[in-house]
Amino acid sequence: MSASTAAPPATAAATARPLTLFERGMYLDGRSPVAIVFPARIRGPLCERRLRHALARVQAKHPLLRCRVEPGEDGAGGTRPWFRLQEDPAPIRLRIIERNSGGDWQRRSRQEWSQLFDPSEPLVRVTWLRGVETSELLLVCHHCLCDGRSIVTLLREILSLCADPRRDIGTHPSLQSLQEILPAAVWNDPRLQRRLRWKTALFGLFVRSRRRRPARRYGEAYALHWTLDRGSAQALSRRCRAEGVSLFNALAVAFVLGFRAVRGARGVGRFTVPVDARRFLPALAADGLFPMAPTIDLSLHTPSGGMFPDEVFWSLARTLRAGIDRSIQRLGPRLHENLLGMERLHALFDRLIAYGQSRPSGGNVTLSWLGHLDLPRDHGDFRLEAVHSPTAMLAPTPATVVTISGFDGHLDFALTSDRQSLPAAQAHAVRDRIVAILLAVAADADAHSRDAGPRPRTDIDPVPVDATATETGA
Repeated sequence: MSASTAAPPATAAATARPLTLFERGMYLDGRSPVAIVFPARIRGPLCERRLRHALARVQAKHPLLRCRVEPGEDGAGGTRPWFRLQEDPAPIRLRIIERNSGGDWQRRSRQEWSQLFDPSEPLVRVTWLRGVETSELLLVCHHCLCDGRSIVTLLREILSLCADPRRDIGTHPSLQSLQEILPAAVWNDPRLQRRLRWKTALFGLFVRSRRRRPARRYGEAYALHWTLDRGSAQALSRRCRAEGVSLFNALAVAFVLGFRAVRGARGVGRFTVPVDARRFLPALAADGLFPMAPTIDLSLHTPSGGMFPDEVFWSLARTLRAGIDRSIQRLGPRLHENLLGMERLHALFDRLIAYGQSRPSGGNVTLSWLGHLDLPRDHGDFRLEAVHSPTAMLAPTPATVVTISGFDGHLDFALTSDRQSLPAAQAHAVRDRIVAILLAVAADADAHSRDAGPRPRTDIDPVPVDATATETGA
């Protein structure tokens, strides 16, 4: 699409579609590493033949894994990248490396961040760190294809097919164009179309008026991993239920307090939280691939200082819960409008990227909550022993990204940043402050449950939170 956002004519089983502006912004012509790395530890024998079969089946299910990104027309005399379905696609690359130690997965994850995808291959690859009793699988996905939920889906399908090669995982016939995923009422809303015309025109004037500035440079990338033990997490979950907040509400407050205690209120930019777009786009399959997760800002006024009385923490959690609920309620219409409006801006793509790369973003923090990962542990001959939260390298304008997930009664945390935006010593201090806050409020849970009756239950994900931590650098 160019300047128009009218719905394109429907085509059956389309074999190509242009990348949306969001996908283009993530793909960046394939010249920058924008990848999500998802590590999983396996105990027991893993059959190479079954693993390759599983990758082939997953590729057969998801059409975007059989596509190459190639140049095509944009409908306005220019060019833009397209997903083109291949009749004989290259298989998903499987790299097998012998495992030497328990830290190999972190070193290999670091290498995967900076490795570009081969343009002739799918935008997903797998590295198998093969050991005698224990192995790790590193699932690496380009962010122009996958959000957090998508990569969890792919891992679930791969492991299930390794256990049972005859399992039916279904197929998806569509490349999921905007025409297919946006409700018809959105395309046919004349007021929305008029509003988009003047809003994108004004934004285009703004972008054209900006003087081009050099891209900002950032420091060496690194990741910090840690987990919190099952007992503390269970206690924290009980207290969350008693206080009428979700587990993520409490975690988010701890992160805001931890970052501000170490960096100061002015040393941290915005806190944002990705939201699953599927709740606003019902045409998207629950097990389909989709890259875009719209975000909401966390607005929380915190008192100065480090540790706070117990009641202050839970008051902040309830305030945050109410703010998140309000933001999500307003997000659906804004997402529809943004998806359509961005498609009017392809002619300004280079200017938009240059503008984004010149703006400071290293002080922002993204909190990505994957929830409790509903992944089976037992797979016949092998067992899924641990799942580490994904790390995301969002070059070229990184913000600090924190991913949080629960598996087998633990919470796993991964913080990805660079040494200029967030020096490693500060990242460790932030981690220590967050752990101290969570352990403190969790320690009060049992006493509180004896002294006070529970508040009404909210949407609690009872993911139980070893304060062990490791760091890998680029």
